Amino acid sequence: MKIYLKLVLVALFWGGTFIATRTASAVFEPFTGAAIRYIMATMVLLPLALRSDPDFWRRGMKQFFPLALLGFSGVFAYNYFFFKGLRMVETSHAALIVALNPIMVMLFSAWRYGEKIRGFRLAGMLLALTGVLFVISRGRPASILTAFEWGDFFMLGCPITWAAYTIAGRNVLKTITPLQATAWASLLGGSMLSIAALFEPHPVTVPLNVWISLAYLGLVGTVLAFIWYYEGVIALGITRTAIFNNLVPVFALLLSVTVLQESVPVYTWIGATLVVAGVVLTNRRRV
Repeated sequence: MKIYLKLVLVALFWGGTFIATRTASAVFEPFTGAAIRYIMATMVLLPLALRSDPDFWRRGMKQFFPLALLGFSGVFAYNYFFFKGLRMVETSHAALIVALNPIMVMLFSAWRYGEKIRGFRLAGMLLALTGVLFVISRGRPASILTAFEWGDFFMLGCPITWAAYTIAGRNVLKTITPLQATAWASLLGGSMLSIAALFEPHPVTVPLNVWISLAYLGLVGTVLAFIWYYEGVIALGITRTAIFNNLVPVFALLLSVTVLQESVPVYTWIGATLVVAGVVLTNRRRV
């Protein structure tokens, strides 16, 4: 039961990252904002990882390329799409597109490991997908191609790169702990982001609320949430853990209304309802 509570809190923390990223992206370019997030995270993760394992560097170097894939997919690419997309679309809208995360993980797992998708799991996946498509089409599913915008394109990059990150982490976690994997991913992915950030313009002044948002992204949305997420992968497996990601857009939607005071269209609420229904169905034990 404890791991389920942790995964619900992870979903809440990641729901909060939409708010924090929306705030930070108004000032920082995508690579720069994400680089600061992971510099903060790495400054905490590295000492923790080194204290937990004196062979941290040697053990990690043996899996350097798989760990670099984690850094590229889950840190570098995901955060670029995340920051870029949230500059272009409303938080509530973006959050429901990212609800495709567990669906992509299911599909990648089925392709890579032959995991079966059937019964309630299949029904839940399709229902959640329908909700996301309803949001992308702005409530007009028949006109989805004309309603599709660049912000949607960037946000769709998030579930694809997240699925790659989750699948890549499955083998890595057989030999190193979630803390070590997260530390390496943050270090390598953050380094990639920092190099890319050198070619972006940088703000002269940064408001305090933006620094607070970046600190939240680095310490809560990365350090704590990523470790707990990988603990879920170990305890429950990839697919069952990824299902909790469907709660992220629900929390983000609620936070966008309460914190950002965004006006949420009716079609977004309909899409959110379909996503929640998909979560319930997919988590049924009978599959």
